[in-house]
Amino acid sequence: HARKDEPSGFCYINDIVLAILELLKYHARVVYIDIDIHHGDGVQEAFYSTDRVMTVSFHKYGENFFPGTGDVNEVGHKRGKYYSVNVPLHNGVDDRSYHSIFKPVMESVMAFYKPQAIVLQCGADSLRLDRLGCFNLSNKGHAECVRYMKSFNLPLLILGGGGYTIRNVARCWTYETSVLL
Repeated sequence: HARKDEPSGFCYINDIVLAILELLKYHARVVYIDIDIHHGDGVQEAFYSTDRVMTVSFHKYGENFFPGTGDVNEVGHKRGKYYSVNVPLHNGVDDRSYHSIFKPVMESVMAFYKPQAIVLQCGADSLRLDRLGCFNLSNKGHAECVRYMKSFNLPLLILGGGGYTIRNVARCWTYETSVLL
């Protein structure tokens, strides 16, 4: 959530933006996917005016939910127009519903954008029973996003993110590590 000139949320600096800037030294196009329950506002803002990074965020939106951004009409600006994709979701979304949206959206993004590298932010606050979340994803459902993006056989950077029920976070990221190996 951090911006170039200020911290935000629990983020002091935006390490994701720094990682993507590094990847852009070697890859012409990078797709950033955020499955954290909160909109990936800091990353979207950093690349809002470029076509070199496509940002895709699946998140809770509305009802004064932090950070208050991520409307479907936020699509980018100038050269970045139509390179920001926001998929606001409702409370209680489960594995089946999530994947009925995630997979077709990502299939279309990958076919249209043809990225050379993928950055996937796997915030565990989209899991059921997260203290700050309101989605109903299981560890296997969450990890299915990792498995699906891995199937594109492109360089893949997997990152953690939010998660406010520590046992859920540990189980989630351990399981997702096993999916990657």
